[in-house]
Amino acid sequence: MSVYTSITSEELTQFLTHYEVGTLVDYQGILAGIENTNYFVTTTQGVFVLTLFEQHTAQELDYFLKLMQFWAEQGIPTARPISNQEGQLLSILKAKPAALVQRLPGSTIQTPNTEQCYELGQWLARMHLSAQHFPLYRAPDRGHEWRMQVGQELLPYFQGTDHALLKAELAYQDSVNWKQLPQGTIHADLFRDNALGSDQQLTGIIDLYYACYDAWLYDLAIVINDWCYDTGELNESRLLACLQGYHELRPLTVLERASGVALMRAAALRFWLSRALSQRNPPSGTLTFLKDPQEFKIKLLSIIEATPSLEANWHTLSAAK
Repeated sequence: MSVYTSITSEELTQFLTHYEVGTLVDYQGILAGIENTNYFVTTTQGVFVLTLFEQHTAQELDYFLKLMQFWAEQGIPTARPISNQEGQLLSILKAKPAALVQRLPGSTIQTPNTEQCYELGQWLARMHLSAQHFPLYRAPDRGHEWRMQVGQELLPYFQGTDHALLKAELAYQDSVNWKQLPQGTIHADLFRDNALGSDQQLTGIIDLYYACYDAWLYDLAIVINDWCYDTGELNESRLLACLQGYHELRPLTVLERASGVALMRAAALRFWLSRALSQRNPPSGTLTFLKDPQEFKIKLLSIIEATPSLEANWHTLSAAK
């Protein structure tokens, strides 16, 4: 979340007349993430998050907002979109699609503990299982084919050991048996900054704008690569807590347990590539925040080097269920 499109109080006041949320009291831009423009909006009836979408189509946004609504109705702590007076979840502001959603309680989880990782594993399993009944479909926009294509496009710009690492990883990922892994609707970007907590408990899951249909295990790997690492070092107790929480509600198959390390590598590759791509082609905007691609290159290397111990952690689950 960043601010690419600036709005005035007059424009926001006019926009809010289309909603039953009271009148504007205050608003401020949110500096986090890299995709859309976001503001905290305080009215006489509460606090909301306003998002102006910088890239997505109306069809994609219909999917995202209805998924947010669906998961909220299923008891998942996702932000519920607010309908305007015409009953629509999507509006227009500054000639861009815009949505107003409830602001969830809590704050960003900076350093999760084992209990929070266990709880997140459980929530992720609930999200995957419940979304089997969600009727809409969206293909992944950062899936396996994207990673292979973008990796090849960026390969000439990588030098030395980075070039060798990327070339080898692309070859490795091309051998992963993606089609045989259980698939479903996933969050696809559930980093710590896309979750909220209070009093050591998870209170919110936000920013569903990469949600799509892909391997469930890939979603779990994305979570592990962020929630279970500290300054590049894996925290095994948090890893086991996250895996156990998930596995208790949706037991991982034999193939998934055997593919866990491969999917952790795929998730690390995805964010290494997407951040490197953004670095080469930075978006213009006010308060724009670009994340360092080196973080996930280092994580990819650490996952490769720690493969034997990581495989042992995934194998431990076979005795749990």
